[in-house]
Amino acid sequence: MQEREGDKAMNSYERALATLEGRIPDRVPTFEIMIDPKVIKGLMGYDDYMDFCDYIDMDIVVTSTPSSLYRNMPVDESRGIYRNEWGTVRQYGAEVVPSVLEVPLKDVADIYEYTPPDPYDEYRYTQLKDLLKRFKGKRLVGMHLHDSFNYPYYLRGMEDLFMDMFDDPEAVHHLVDITVDHNIAIAERAIDLGADFILLGDDYGGGDSLLISPNQFKEFFLPGFEKIVDSIKSKGALCIKHCCGNINSILDEMVDAGIDALHPLDPSAGMDIVAVKEKYKDLTVIGGINCYEPLCEYTLDELKAGVKNVMGQAAPGGRYIMASSNSIHSDVKPENFKAMQEYAKKYGKY
Repeated sequence: MQEREGDKAMNSYERALATLEGRIPDRVPTFEIMIDPKVIKGLMGYDDYMDFCDYIDMDIVVTSTPSSLYRNMPVDESRGIYRNEWGTVRQYGAEVVPSVLEVPLKDVADIYEYTPPDPYDEYRYTQLKDLLKRFKGKRLVGMHLHDSFNYPYYLRGMEDLFMDMFDDPEAVHHLVDITVDHNIAIAERAIDLGADFILLGDDYGGGDSLLISPNQFKEFFLPGFEKIVDSIKSKGALCIKHCCGNINSILDEMVDAGIDALHPLDPSAGMDIVAVKEKYKDLTVIGGINCYEPLCEYTLDELKAGVKNVMGQAAPGGRYIMASSNSIHSDVKPENFKAMQEYAKKYGKY
């Protein structure tokens, strides 16, 4: 029988931890992987993530996208184009995550000459230290990192990386290994500093299927994923996995790796958050609120009905954290996001 703690008031840290450990909290916790500055400013009048987490009473807080952990050198500032410490040229636009324009590894031979940035540079931990100073023990604090897939294609380019899987699989394994080792080093340092969890943010899925075949995932990327999850768990921290798209064909492998929670299980990509929760009894599911039409266009009454419906389906029995189906992007109406948080607190009772 699950331990029930819902009759006593909890702070955000206690609430989130109880949920991730399979206990019943006083209410459903809330989380967002990213919140666009436009939405924050629309509600508070200025853009400050930490102030906003207090303002909105977010239970789980996390550092920004992993690209923000590395310094940028200007290439064309007027167009928002920069080269980061990985050597990748990226363009910043309307959304938080920049687009890749140019990769540093032009030829497969470059893979063997490549050295990643220093994972122990204190610049990587500035955001985390600020979050810990303000929220440690009050809210669950995490570090957002990559795992085994994103850096290889940021460095080589997705098309060339996929061709390398057939033409030079050894080079792909080498590239995955050096980037995973980099991510593990940061994860372990973050945990030593006090991070409660590591969020692994690589996306393996597209709108209706994986970006690669299940067998390719298992051959090239699963071993690195298992390695970093094992490292996080062995250090005593929690591991939350974010993965967009339809990932039904590799769910067993991802859960077996030892993750504590999975986000965002987007229904528009064919993911059923209730079915996943029912199948994997020791997994906490995160998501449920569609970040497109409901958060961008719904009236507040329509949104209330939607939130109540999601809560009614996903919350019973615990192991559910409310979040959007991806992130709070720039088109989200600030008033809808605020209402979503208020409704979660009002209706997310066990």
